[in-house]
Amino acid sequence: MANLRSDELVITPPRDQLVRDEPMRVPIVLRLATPCRVRSVFANFRGAEETKATYTTQTPNAKGQMTTQVRTAIEHVDIVKREWLLAGSERRGFFGNLADALATLFGGGRHERMTPGTYQYEVELTVPPDAPTTHKGERSRVFYELKARVDIALGRDLRVHHSFSVMPLSQETVEAQPVRVCYPDDEGRGFWSSLLEPDVRIELALDADRAQRGETIRGSFRVETQKPLDVRQIRVRLVGHEKSEAHGHSDAHHYKGEPMTIDAPRVIAPSWSTEFSLPAEVEGPPTTKGKLFSIDWFVEVALDVPWAKDPTIRAPITLG
Repeated sequence: MANLRSDELVITPPRDQLVRDEPMRVPIVLRLATPCRVRSVFANFRGAEETKATYTTQTPNAKGQMTTQVRTAIEHVDIVKREWLLAGSERRGFFGNLADALATLFGGGRHERMTPGTYQYEVELTVPPDAPTTHKGERSRVFYELKARVDIALGRDLRVHHSFSVMPLSQETVEAQPVRVCYPDDEGRGFWSSLLEPDVRIELALDADRAQRGETIRGSFRVETQKPLDVRQIRVRLVGHEKSEAHGHSDAHHYKGEPMTIDAPRVIAPSWSTEFSLPAEVEGPPTTKGKLFSIDWFVEVALDVPWAKDPTIRAPITLG
């Protein structure tokens, strides 16, 4: 005890990664440097999907003027949840603790007087076989956290938490498939596209519909036009789209990779095609889907056309 200068509560897991359907025992250690009146020592483990959605509300003020406020809704969908009482009595809530604190002031109260020393506890963590992978996006995240707390009578509680990761499921059995998309598609170009965009047809093809970061995405595209088309440049890049829902409100966030310029003729007439190689390097979470969110990735090709809306085509890709 000579080196212990203050009270502390620590979580000491054997590793930070949880394996689906495989129990892991996690020690929780309480070290007390001074005598302490402890009501309870408890822990809780939670894995959940968290989503956010920003929305606006309008309310009238005292003068009848409308005031706009930006709010954020947050919703959780539990994956796993468990609690342990490691020592002492069950938690009594705010008013119960307040009454107990008053009783403690007069020599009563429901607590145990713990002497200086080291107290060791242990909990067992398990995540289900279909537990989703840990991830963090701008509007969503999947997390697994173990929290522990020492409820101290007439003192500041000791708290600690530890985050764990769950790795992606193996994709070895999923075979990559080529993908091909056309612009415009079978539904046509639409009124505004017909008005603002040049009359072109674009085909985009990818050798594989999935890629891991660090790999190279290989593809090709072809442009056909009835009239000579002036093109400043052609850009290809990865783009991501994150959609979330929280308490009935919807939100979205876009991820954009660095564009790569492809050498192309200044004027295309009547057609032109090329192949490209795009590094799968981009900031953002991988392709994933939850109960209240989804993250999708695309390979995007855009033609920079002067004095017109740029024709853009996207092909879906699973990014790991």
